[in-house]
Amino acid sequence: MSGRTVFHLSVPVRDLGEAVEFYTERLGARTGRRTDSFVDALVFGAQVTLQNDPAAVSRPMPRTRHFGATLPWDEWESVVARLTGVVPYVEAPTISFEGERTEQAKLMIADPSGNLIEIKAYRHPGEVLAPR
Repeated sequence: MSGRTVFHLSVPVRDLGEAVEFYTERLGARTGRRTDSFVDALVFGAQVTLQNDPAAVSRPMPRTRHFGATLPWDEWESVVARLTGVVPYVEAPTISFEGERTEQAKLMIADPSGNLIEIKAYRHPGEVLAPR
């Protein structure tokens, strides 16, 4: 991780142990620094700080407040295979704009505290993410 920019996000969780288990076991995160009040997790290349702050957890979480990752297509398919039947979907895996240059795949899940996580892939990332 040294020498490269890493996106960082901090989210409140209702139970730190429950959150760490979800992020490591379900999303394959690695954990770093850990105290009684927070744990840093490396999730899809981003540093997500899980803050033990039950009073700050919003339930239900508005769909407009979510975070996520854009993965290579084959990695997205692997995540879908790993999560299906294990984690309930807020939004089931879908593919939109199929066959077009902007074809995308996405799903949305929630962590145990209700933080929404969208996981996406673009068939042709350069077509969607390139500067216009």
